[in-house]
Amino acid sequence: MPHFSLVMFALVAAALFGSPSKAFLPLPTTSRVSTTSLKGFGKAFGDAFKNDDSLGNAENAGLKGGPKYNEQVTINGKEVKAIVGQPVKNVANSARVRIRYDCQKGDCGTCMIKMNGKKVKACQMKIPSGRCVIETLD
Repeated sequence: MPHFSLVMFALVAAALFGSPSKAFLPLPTTSRVSTTSLKGFGKAFGDAFKNDDSLGNAENAGLKGGPKYNEQVTINGKEVKAIVGQPVKNVANSARVRIRYDCQKGDCGTCMIKMNGKKVKACQMKIPSGRCVIETLD
């Protein structure tokens, strides 16, 4: 019986590979250039990623003229340079002035400060343009 399976293997190998000695050689490789085919969509997307020359040269995507600074900001008497619209809590943090926060949403009132003489919640306020005097209430 074992002799029969060896003979069968040799016959199958000979049929597949031409001779039993070629049965154990690696298959020959052919080098093909692979191309991607879009199956009918190739022309539809042909111009999709071309540059539009009518737009002109690319410009810097940042702020034109830079951010608007407010140099009239003081926190507890310390002069601070801030950006208009910047959160008060960020300006106070950069000036190393401690303001206590709890909820960070304006619900609890832990972060109450005086801004231009009015009591407000620091977590909700932004730096205005013009004079801005901030005092902590601790």
